[in-house]
Amino acid sequence: MEPTCSSSVAELAKYSEDNVETDESKVVEHQEYAEALSMSGESRKRKRWTRRSCCTRQVLSTGAIFIALLLIIGAIYMHLRQKHHLGRLHINLKDRGQVEVLEEDFPMVTVAGVDAQTPTITKFQPPPTSSPEPSAKCLACMATTATDNIPAICRNRGRPEEPCGIYRISHVYWQDALRIIDPDDSLAQDYGRCVVDVQCAERIVRSYVQRYGGEDCNGDGRIECRDHVRLHMRGPGGCHRQEPLGSLAERRLENCLKYRGIT
Repeated sequence: MEPTCSSSVAELAKYSEDNVETDESKVVEHQEYAEALSMSGESRKRKRWTRRSCCTRQVLSTGAIFIALLLIIGAIYMHLRQKHHLGRLHINLKDRGQVEVLEEDFPMVTVAGVDAQTPTITKFQPPPTSSPEPSAKCLACMATTATDNIPAICRNRGRPEEPCGIYRISHVYWQDALRIIDPDDSLAQDYGRCVVDVQCAERIVRSYVQRYGGEDCNGDGRIECRDHVRLHMRGPGGCHRQEPLGSLAERRLENCLKYRGIT
């Protein structure tokens, strides 16, 4: 009986040691598996973060490129607006029946009275004798420079579009000139009828030059037809500042002066 008991005890002890070793190996395997899972999870997190970072960078890069393109387009647009032959001085003609619409962004006679006070029609004042008066040839060049002798449509402030003749006489221009127009001149008192009548429009232009003339608009030391044209196109303020004409208007003026023999 004793040997048998001793043998059983020995086998039980050996079995227990085997189980302990097996349990320890399983624990190690579980730890290794847990570490592998942990590393795998961190790897997936890093991949997701990398993808998100890439997407964010792509969005930011695309946005930056788009903003840069907008800035470039805006700079080109502003550059063109300052070109005499491409931007704000460009003239477009649109057909409207038998009347041509002349659209010009550069300051024309529509702002001739800007530097003067708000005009009010007062009693008749005779034209000053000291102011020069444009000749018939100069008047022809004024019309050529303003509209190329094409009856224009004016967009007067606070008024609907309306014909304003070959001199492109604005409502403010007409009011300024009317101060020294004979009040008995009934046709001249009617803006809509006068500006489309060549002879009446000439009286308005002459009166305007007589009222605001007498100043050298181009700084050449003389007061002659070129100064009358600049006064007509730029108004008294533009004349005083010696503002140049646009390239198209300047070309029209010089061609007309040469054709009419005006020096």
